[in-house]
Order: sequence, then C-alpha cells, then structure tokens
Amino acid sequence: MTIESWLAERTTRGALGPQAERVAHLLARAPQFASYSSAREIAERAGVNVSTVVRTAQQLGFEGWPQLREELRALYLASVSSGDVSLGPEAADPAAQMLRHDTTNISALATPDNLAAIRATARAIKAARRTLIISSGSGAGPAHILSYLGTIAGHDVQLALGSSTSQAVQVARLEEGDCLITINIWRLTRTLRGLTRLARRRGATISILTDLRSSPLAEDATHLIIVPIEATHTGPSLTGVVAAVQAILSELADDDAVRSAGQIQQLWQELDLMDDQP
Repeated sequence: MTIESWLAERTTRGALGPQAERVAHLLARAPQFASYSSAREIAERAGVNVSTVVRTAQQLGFEGWPQLREELRALYLASVSSGDVSLGPEAADPAAQMLRHDTTNISALATPDNLAAIRATARAIKAARRTLIISSGSGAGPAHILSYLGTIAGHDVQLALGSSTSQAVQVARLEEGDCLITINIWRLTRTLRGLTRLARRRGATISILTDLRSSPLAEDATHLIIVPIEATHTGPSLTGVVAAVQAILSELADDDAVRSAGQIQQLWQELDLMDDQP
C-alpha cells in the first residue's frame, strides 16, 4: 500500500479542511521527512500551527501526532525495504522520482500569496535605486541567477555573498526605497537575520525567499515567498527556489529590459567575447 492510498482510506472517515489537507499533502509528498519530524516541524513545513497537525492526526483516526508518525514511519520503512519509496511506478528510479517530486514543489509554489509576493518583489526592484541580494550556503546559486539576469534586464542588482563583514558594509549602504532580497533555505544563520533587520531599519523594502513560513526572517519581510524545498535525497531541492527567481525575472521582462539585454548583447559582440559569433 502506498502512503497516498493509506491516507485516502483514512480520509473517507470525514472530509479534511483546507489546513488539514496541507498537512496530509506534506505526509504524502515528503514521507521520509514526516516519519522523523516533530509536530512543530510538520507545522512549519505545512504552513499551519501545531494544533492543526494534532487535529489532523485525530481526524485520521489517531490519538495524536506521535501515534500517526509511528504508523507512517512503519509504512515508509516497509516501502523502502520493498523498493517502493515514491508514489508512482518510477519508485526504483531516483532520477525520475526526484523530477516528479520537483514538479510537485513547483506546483506548491504557485499559491496566490506567493504570486502576489513575487509580483510585488519585481515592482520593488523596478522602483529601487539599488537592489542588494544576500544569502548563504545553498541559497547562493539562486542568488547569483537573480543578480546576473536582473542586471542584464537593466536594474542595479548587486550580490553580497562574501564574508559577514563585507555583507554588512553593503547592507549599511542601503537607503530608504532601496530593496533587499534575502534568500534563505534549510537553516538560518545569525548573519542573515541581523543583516535583514539592519536593512529594514535603514528603510529598505525587504523581500524574503525562504522555506519556512515561521522563519524569524518573516518578522522583517515586506514581501514573503515560501518556497518548497523537499527532496527525495539528503538535503534540500533548489528547483523551487530557482523557479521563484525565474518568476521574479519574468515580471521584470518589459520593453526596458529588452532594450537593456539588446545593448549588452551588442557589447559582447563588439568585444568579440562569444566563440559562436559569425
């Protein structure tokens, strides 16, 4: 029996509400994570409160979250031993399983709240004198993409990924109306937390891309984008983060961006930088 079918059987006892459905969706799509997580961790990833996790467990016929987790873990471990750890026929193929999982991550990203925050972030970049992006660890890759392509689109988008002292110098230069984008996934460093607070005090518009709705960074966010990072392997998936970055860039794609990109292409040609030029 798959975890999805197991949940389907138990939900026939009564319809789940929207919040409980989010918990059930997480159990089905991230069974490894859910099998070893606390109710608080489940609540954070599902974007609900702890009491919702407990109520969901009770609606599924358990006394509470520990009892649901125990049965979920047993079912998950049984699926691993049988070679069926995903929700479909490609379970034994890690690559196919990860691609299917990332499809789910991207679908989960496209909520009304996230889309509104993505559009607002693009507007903030357009309106800002300067946009600064800070990140660390795995978030550095998506940060590079946003900075590089945002600059090609004609905006002053700078990247601060060096030492904490160097990042602090760049954040300290922000002024009222500037924009700070903080990309944080997995674990939050004290540096990112402190620099985001500093930028807010200096009057910058703050856009946060993070995987937890309950992240401390949300306290300083003008715009908050919650990015799913669940993976079938150890560590986070960056696909949803890159998708969020690409969505922001799509909102920047206006006539000015086309002209800016054309000018840069012409410059590359004049400097004979590309090996494929005629």
